[in-house]
Amino acid sequence: MTRWTHHIWIGCAGLLLAVAAGCGSSSPGTTTGASGGSVGTGGMATGTGGQTATGGSTATGTGGAVATGGTLGSGGASGGSAGAGTGSGGRAGGGGHGSGGATGQTGGASGQTGGAGATGKAGASGAGAMPSSGCSATATAASGKATIDVSGTSREYILTLPANYDPHHPYPLIFAFHGGSYNDQWVVDGDPPQSGPYYGIQAEAHDSVILVAPNALSGSWTNQNGRDVAFVTAMVTRFESQLCVDQSRLFATGFSMGAIMTINVGCNISSTFRAIAAMSGEIMTTCPDTKPIPYWSSHGMSDPTIPFTMGEAARDTYLQRDHCGTQTSAPDANGCLAYQGCDAADPVVWCPFDGVHQPPPFAGAAIWSFFSKFL
Repeated sequence: MTRWTHHIWIGCAGLLLAVAAGCGSSSPGTTTGASGGSVGTGGMATGTGGQTATGGSTATGTGGAVATGGTLGSGGASGGSAGAGTGSGGRAGGGGHGSGGATGQTGGASGQTGGAGATGKAGASGAGAMPSSGCSATATAASGKATIDVSGTSREYILTLPANYDPHHPYPLIFAFHGGSYNDQWVVDGDPPQSGPYYGIQAEAHDSVILVAPNALSGSWTNQNGRDVAFVTAMVTRFESQLCVDQSRLFATGFSMGAIMTINVGCNISSTFRAIAAMSGEIMTTCPDTKPIPYWSSHGMSDPTIPFTMGEAARDTYLQRDHCGTQTSAPDANGCLAYQGCDAADPVVWCPFDGVHQPPPFAGAAIWSFFSKFL
């Protein structure tokens, strides 16, 4: 088993710990109701509603970089309309993170729709979902192993739906990438050094999300000629058309080479994803995407496969992208540090731990806790 680091292939057969842990290459208009409605204002922060008239509601644009034209400005007498600006750069002006805005839902008798927005982003703390076209589809994908054609190449993945999957309820979607010496089945089974299926996230999510474990070609997420990023894009398109997915809440995580793939997602298609979590990863090539995105990462301080300093370098890239400062919170029970000064919607959490090349034992709970901030 080999890995590509510093543009040189290095054999890792001599690293006993790396073999045990999986040396994987090692790798956001003002909206006014009929009378006295709330006013929601946009901006790079929280758009909070003004006064609420009888029957009205407070405008909220919680959690994120909100477009001019804002997210949910609601209120007015007897429940005025909820106006939303149309995003022109995000997946939703007031509910998504990506391209092409969505129009706000009408809630009452009157109320005006806000002006055009710029970049929308999924709000935290229960802001509105963005149901995919699959929420009205008659046929849905089923749990289990499947393939998809990507530019003439058959690619495999394993899909895991909630036990009581509701085809009309928009679910968050989590991609979990395996390490270089493992495969999709390993992620689903939760075999060591994981702390359970899907890195322990499945148990923590309690059937509230759709999970998918993609499979690499030849066991390695090299993204040669962009093939792996194209694979992810193809899966997103399929799932959003065949399943009821909350398009504003797509997440990615992975270990080792799977962490490198997770970082690749953040470096190339961050507009599609709400947050990413990388365990023992590095940036192997370039990171052209500079849009802020929430970033969680862990790294064993004694990692012999992907040096700890490489994990720090990847973290620093996202600290810069998310405009974070150098100060951190006090360490939590797992030693994780939350950086201060980051964009309100784009936190960065760093979890160094006493270990080698492995997912941290607290991975499932910690990653789910981080992702949950955006649900």
